Amino acid sequence: MFNNSKLATSVKLACAFGSVMAISASNYALAQEEATTEKDAEEVVEKIQVTGSRISRVDLEATQPISYIDDSYIKDRGMTNAITAVLDLPGVIAGVTPEIGGNTAANGQALGQNTISLYGLGSQRTLTLINGSRFISSNSPVGGGGAPGGQVDVNNIPVALIDRVEVMKVGGAPVYGADAVAGVVNYILKKDYEGAEFSYDYTSLNGIAADNSFRALIGGNFAEDKGNIVVALEYNETENIAARDVPGLANDWGNFTPADGNGVENDDGEVPANQVLLVPDPRAGILSFSGLVTPGSTAITNFGLGAWGDGNFYQFDPAGSGSLVSYDPGVATGNAVWASGGDGLNLLETNTAREGYERYNLSVIANYELAEDLNLEVTVFSNRSDAGNQGYQALQYNSGVFGGSGAALSFNTSNPYLTADTRTQLEGLLGGEGDFYYHRGWVNLGQREVINESSVNSYRAELTSFFDVGDRTFDWALSYQKGISSVYSQDQGLNIPKFFAALDVGVNPETGQIDCLYNYTDDYEGGYVAENHGLTDSENILGAQGTCSPLNPFGTPTDASLDYIKYNDQGQTRIEQSILAGYLSGEIFDLPAGGVGFATGFERREEYAEFRPDGSAELVGLSDNSTAGGYTTQDVYAEAIIPIISSDMDIPGLHTLSVDTSYRYIDNDRSGEDSIWAVGLNYRPIEEVMVRYNITETVRAPAITELFLPVVESSQFATDPCDARNLESGPNPDVRQANCAAEGLPTDFASIAQNASRRGFTGGNDSLANEEAKSMNVGIIYTPGWAEGLDFSFDYIDIELTNAIVSFTLTDIMNACYDATDYPNRFCDQFEREADGQLPALNAFTSGYVNAALRNFKAAEYTANYKNDLTDYPLIGDYFDGDDGSLSFRFSFFKLIQDEISNTGFDFTDDHGEFDNPDLIANGQITYSVGDLTTFLDINYTDRTSRNVNQTPYQYIDQNGNPYTEIPSRTLFDFGAVYYVSEEVSVRASVQNLFDWSASPKETAVGLWSYGRTYNVGLTARF
Repeated sequence: MFNNSKLATSVKLACAFGSVMAISASNYALAQEEATTEKDAEEVVEKIQVTGSRISRVDLEATQPISYIDDSYIKDRGMTNAITAVLDLPGVIAGVTPEIGGNTAANGQALGQNTISLYGLGSQRTLTLINGSRFISSNSPVGGGGAPGGQVDVNNIPVALIDRVEVMKVGGAPVYGADAVAGVVNYILKKDYEGAEFSYDYTSLNGIAADNSFRALIGGNFAEDKGNIVVALEYNETENIAARDVPGLANDWGNFTPADGNGVENDDGEVPANQVLLVPDPRAGILSFSGLVTPGSTAITNFGLGAWGDGNFYQFDPAGSGSLVSYDPGVATGNAVWASGGDGLNLLETNTAREGYERYNLSVIANYELAEDLNLEVTVFSNRSDAGNQGYQALQYNSGVFGGSGAALSFNTSNPYLTADTRTQLEGLLGGEGDFYYHRGWVNLGQREVINESSVNSYRAELTSFFDVGDRTFDWALSYQKGISSVYSQDQGLNIPKFFAALDVGVNPETGQIDCLYNYTDDYEGGYVAENHGLTDSENILGAQGTCSPLNPFGTPTDASLDYIKYNDQGQTRIEQSILAGYLSGEIFDLPAGGVGFATGFERREEYAEFRPDGSAELVGLSDNSTAGGYTTQDVYAEAIIPIISSDMDIPGLHTLSVDTSYRYIDNDRSGEDSIWAVGLNYRPIEEVMVRYNITETVRAPAITELFLPVVESSQFATDPCDARNLESGPNPDVRQANCAAEGLPTDFASIAQNASRRGFTGGNDSLANEEAKSMNVGIIYTPGWAEGLDFSFDYIDIELTNAIVSFTLTDIMNACYDATDYPNRFCDQFEREADGQLPALNAFTSGYVNAALRNFKAAEYTANYKNDLTDYPLIGDYFDGDDGSLSFRFSFFKLIQDEISNTGFDFTDDHGEFDNPDLIANGQITYSVGDLTTFLDINYTDRTSRNVNQTPYQYIDQNGNPYTEIPSRTLFDFGAVYYVSEEVSVRASVQNLFDWSASPKETAVGLWSYGRTYNVGLTARF
């Protein structure tokens, strides 16, 4: 729980874990603490390492905010995943998550993964540690779920083994290395455990799906207590959830331009051009799941395009009878594609709300005293996960608004698969035999099911010891760890040439049966020979003649036809990490205020990742995206804690004062050399008040994807900044106009790149440099002596990120060229113009990852904690006796002040306060413990937000025709209880979303949703 542990009175843990404290949940844990003498407590915490430092210290005071959660908080709430606990902390959000909320895509190499993003700065800028050490990533260089980087899938951390989690904001990089831009999340595991513990949790997501979790923890001493070994076993199962099964997703709303006459006039009596209306059940009126039929190649039912001579629209029977039935276009909006209701395509019918997985974790931590002053610790993880997305879209879409192989399909009424009645009906509409067009989402061919199998194997061995020099004690550690992560993914694809061949049918004169023309037609025009696809002979890509299996486009496909047109696309990821590290720490000399703590260390880290596809994508014309690469970084670091003023000096207004410093030199063989550092200050004017201040400069190293993704040909449209339509746009139109004139382009220039795509190249960039970040935090903590158990904290955070790595489009490159004051710059060399100023059709550009983006982030965090026995509560304590238990409160507030982003360095946008980036988030926990029972109420509040921070009046109209500018606030409540049946057995139950919050139409339109009430019951037995 959020817990203020009963340490020695000289140790103010409230100052160490400034933003969050834990409140003990267990009556037995409290009893055990009370039995511990003050002397014992002081000995236990005499030398403790705090996250962000290798120096063992007594006071535990850090210069950056550190949030802390212990295992009781996790157990009481039935949390079965390591990410769930930290999401209750201010500023912590999920990066990649299986909860994809009806997303229309799936990342096959990242199914089921969970990563952490501090402050929403990107999971690649949050460093996740286990026992203060890095862990092997599972983020594939191709097909990963989040941004490129070495993010840790925290599914690999066994929940039963977690002792506590420490989250350090804006710190840790000089000690732990690159990538800790936003901060560090450190999972600290149980090392010396004796006994056995078995837990089971069952979770029901409002009856939609159920989750199961089994956990076992077994440990004990051996070799006459010289050693200890603890083994954690876990099995977790979560079900795949379709979006259509979640009311909050199935009952969709969208914002679309109102149809003529449906707009709402502003105060000037005009309908703004950017006005959008909130409408229910958005459906794409350009195709249907059973097949929209039109007399011409165009189908835009909102505009009446595709209607037959009788004024009606028709589709094939969704029941699969092969008959024509009427097609309801729904209520038209002013949008060309989307209508409200009707028979158009509803994407949510085929989307996924959550990816399901089965996870098996085995973890072992063993330590052994090799000699009196020498200890060996070995940590082993061996985990496996089987995850799946059972279908997130049809395999193929054909519509008149698409191009290439996705265009509308033309069939003749002589097609033998048409029933007699349907043929008669079509020829009646056409006025005789002729062609008609077919617009369909081919769900009957199967959906894009994706599955993956992933494994993580990691081991770490560490020697620790200490030695004396005079009257000073120094400790040292030397460790080596090796991790290997692999992901095998498989999804289904559609072989387009075979698909078309299977649809091109007639009656085989030899058999009298419907057959592919390819099977019985010499010199079939649809056939061609594959070249340069790894084939060893000139095998026809349609297969041998006679192997084509005909596909009925108007009815149910046969297994044979599905086998012919579909293929499995497979990919394999392998990630390797090896780390050799060591450090030495101790107090090197004394100052009047105390000993100067010092630590120095080194780290050599090798990272390698590869993605190998099976080559099947190339056979259907897709690029080879195989990727492999790695880097080595060799670092050295040092840190010091310098006491300036101590309490026994009795200086008024200067109770204590100390300075923390740290420095790290990084030598990365890909991104070069860098130095990062931090300087912090702890100042107590009086014992009850502490002020902390820290500044840090750090870096993030380019990821393997960003460095080594292969350069492949790409086709892109571009919004040319020198086009006459765009000269008045941009962050500084005068600069843009001057630079375009310097290019020699006339003011009436019209670029064809906006309407005709240009071909160029995109991929990784092995010349990338490190991202750079400067951060500052200042905070104050108040622990009043007049109210034991009460503390308040405030922290202000400021992060400036420069040289950030982004993937540029052709438009981004051109904007960066012409909107810069240093024209011509390096971006101007990444695209070509011909003599007339137009971009060439081929070899027009080179895009990909570049160091260009900027981000300025500012926020404030507030916390208040109070825990005490009811008898000791001010004002009301006299009304209770010693058997009435204890009551604790914890409240935290996260206030976003600025979140300014520029991908090019010139065009800043700040969307803080928008619906997906709220200004204020607050959390509260209220816990009451009495006897063997503990109950808790958790409160999660999100303040109201702007629909769009750049919105104009009357831009957004709700379903009732009223203008709106805000998304309403929401407050969710969770309630639960834990009861100790005996010292060995406890049971728990909880309800999340107690009052069954569901999203309103305004909230649904911006992607907010919930499952409804979620129920958890669990049991733990200890021996």
